Amino acid sequence: MSVLTWIVFVICSAAVALHYASTGNAQFLWFAIPGLILLLVIPMTLAWMSRRSFAQAHQQSETKARACKIGKLTPLMIGEVVRISGEVQKISFQWLNRPHFHIQDATGQIRVIMFTAPANKVVVGDKVEAVGVVMKNPLKKTQLAISAISVKRTEK
Repeated sequence: MSVLTWIVFVICSAAVALHYASTGNAQFLWFAIPGLILLLVIPMTLAWMSRRSFAQAHQQSETKARACKIGKLTPLMIGEVVRISGEVQKISFQWLNRPHFHIQDATGQIRVIMFTAPANKVVVGDKVEAVGVVMKNPLKKTQLAISAISVKRTEK
């Protein structure tokens, strides 16, 4: 689960505790406690479903993915499934559970965007292989990015 989800859960739990401490209304807890449980169960379930979908997409795309060097990616390749290898230079948006990996090889650098956390922990400096679809970078429309189906470590 993302850091944001945990922050919301802690704030809501504190609000429930404060309300109960100030009113002593036990009936309120019959609604508040299941609500707090749902604040945990729903994101966990969605993350599990997302990971399962990405694993299935990875299996289907594995054979279609074309190995490419980052510097050789062009706007004409938008929509194609590619496989790139390189070193992670930077990771952003990880706290939202939507990591953006900045991956570099000998020919260039590209942003690789995942919409769920990868199955294995990836840190800056890791050598990785990413499989995904070439797209326009949503943050810089003049650059390309990869919407990743999987990012996995190949070595440290």
